[in-house]
Amino acid sequence: MGVIRVLMPDPTLLVIEDAREHAILVRVAARRALPGLDVRVAGDGREGIAYLAGTPPFQDRRSHPQPSLVILDLIMPEIDGYKVLEWIQQERGSDSLPVVVLTSSPDPQAEGRSLSLGASAFYRKPDTLERLGEVVKEIVENNLGKELTAGPLGLAI
Repeated sequence: MGVIRVLMPDPTLLVIEDAREHAILVRVAARRALPGLDVRVAGDGREGIAYLAGTPPFQDRRSHPQPSLVILDLIMPEIDGYKVLEWIQQERGSDSLPVVVLTSSPDPQAEGRSLSLGASAFYRKPDTLERLGEVVKEIVENNLGKELTAGPLGLAI
């Protein structure tokens, strides 16, 4: 008798990062950590909020699925990461969307402020590309690792 498997959609990661080279590195590292991960990039806070809200051009959720995890930079023009966190807290409440801050902000109060605004974790961007890859892998595994082994209703497959 065969095993019936229900195919679940791959989890989606939304990276909200204005530095293109960092976004690319995060995308590559995340896909290495979790093959099949659908990684989307928003180039600034305004685009990140539009993606999360499902407003144009992101209204088609088949093409732009809701993320399972957000990796958020703090230092961005116009709408910074703090404002994105505030928007998420106001609009989505505690819907259990993990938002992990990954930033190079030198502000010593950045971590406390981020966590008070609802971030689930806070990381400073490391100085080396290799270490950045390790940090992103840790973030993905800590937040989406269960999706690697869990099937429907959380049953291991």
